[in-house]
Amino acid sequence: MPRPTLLHGLAACLLVLAPNAHAQSPAAVDFTPLDRELRAFKQDTALPTGTAVILLKDGKVAFEGYYGNADLARQRPVDRQTLFYIASATKPMFALDVLLATHESRMPADPSLQAMFPGLVFPDLDAGRVHLRELLVHTSGIANPGLGWATAFSGVHDAGSLRALVAQSRPDPDAPFGRFDYSNLGYNIASAWMDRADGRPWQDSMHARVFAPLGMRHTTARASEAEARGWTVALPYSAGTTAPSTPLYLRKTDATMHAAGGVLSTAPDLARFLLAQLAAARGAPAGLPTEVLRASQVRQATTEDRYLDFARDGYAWGWYTGSYKGQSMRHHFGSFAGFHAHLSFMPEAGLGLVVLNNEDVLSARLTAAIADAAYGLALGEADAPTAIAGRFASLRQDAGRLREAVDQQRAKLAARPWRLGLPRAAYAGRYRHPLLGTLEVRLRDDASLAIDWGVLHAVASAYDEAERMRVEFVPGSGQVVAFEVAADRPTALTFDGLRFTRVD
Repeated sequence: MPRPTLLHGLAACLLVLAPNAHAQSPAAVDFTPLDRELRAFKQDTALPTGTAVILLKDGKVAFEGYYGNADLARQRPVDRQTLFYIASATKPMFALDVLLATHESRMPADPSLQAMFPGLVFPDLDAGRVHLRELLVHTSGIANPGLGWATAFSGVHDAGSLRALVAQSRPDPDAPFGRFDYSNLGYNIASAWMDRADGRPWQDSMHARVFAPLGMRHTTARASEAEARGWTVALPYSAGTTAPSTPLYLRKTDATMHAAGGVLSTAPDLARFLLAQLAAARGAPAGLPTEVLRASQVRQATTEDRYLDFARDGYAWGWYTGSYKGQSMRHHFGSFAGFHAHLSFMPEAGLGLVVLNNEDVLSARLTAAIADAAYGLALGEADAPTAIAGRFASLRQDAGRLREAVDQQRAKLAARPWRLGLPRAAYAGRYRHPLLGTLEVRLRDDASLAIDWGVLHAVASAYDEAERMRVEFVPGSGQVVAFEVAADRPTALTFDGLRFTRVD
């Protein structure tokens, strides 16, 4: 039986997403309840970070609103020109780019991992079994933490090290081949291949095939382009820190803008992307090949999961599939330090939603409340205004309790006793990984230990096991660093299964 290719399932797509009969457009929907609650929420939480919202209905913008600030210190408000980092909401764009490239016959339709990297030895993996399709729909059954850290976080990589890191892929004991297990890995591997197969960096490919044809003129996969053009990029904040009004230190660079999470965009540009998806679903001209867009929306893997309000029964080409408010929905969200993004659309109902935030703790639930309100009003739910008021009231209460919870958690971490067996100065030094670069441990003037690795920086805190300490390379997300000690000298350190050997 032949393997399904990237565009396999197009016939099913034409059935599943066949256009419905178009009724006359209903009267304009009153979105005042949503607008009012959003403005009150920004004021009441005393953390007016930014939120951008666009709801699409029947091919038009039905609601558009901008709230809070891209830069709190300068009180620079969010507007139509503000770029947000959208993190994993990049995936439907990259997957679409791959489908378009294969549609144009610029690249093989569904090569195996071994065929993608001829001559590369995979010592721990049957690379002939895994194909491009499995990489993009999260069923490859492989793991590779080093590649993920290099591309998304440290930025310490080049073409050669990425290729060598790809070869370190191994079977994932917790997610065997064929089982859906969401991660960035497949997209990172696919982009390393695509750079060579398509004859240009994936960032240029995505601009040429997706952004430019759809008129996404304020969208880029390079942080340096946004800076060079003088575009306003929202700063990252987090209500989960001890200083929520201070931007987080971790910023995206070109080296950490990756195919699984590497786009800066505005709400209007992302609305254009959704308009193309909605148009194609109804068989209308979409600015890109309709058959490819429609095929990209077809479920390829199954799962039983949910994220907050959003049920998930499968995964298409960069889109989760499921139902919401009784309607078929495609969606993908993105979360990273200081940002939360939401892209969703209902093919049969003709509705789509963009929500962008430059805050990462309150914003997940805030966005769920926005989606509940926007879709509820657009679908004509009779109790929508009352439900909106109640949900936002509950959200404000939770936001009020968050400060106390953060302080308690930080106090708990600070109370841990140090279990390092040597004076802290003994641990200072440089530790090297053959493919991931050098990690430096420094003793600071206040006697604390700090770690620097590429664009990452963290000040360590205690951990309650011997020869270990805790760091937050990514604000709000802790990792345990374990030292190896021999003859009263640290000789190596390990975190997330990655071993760095001391070199001085």
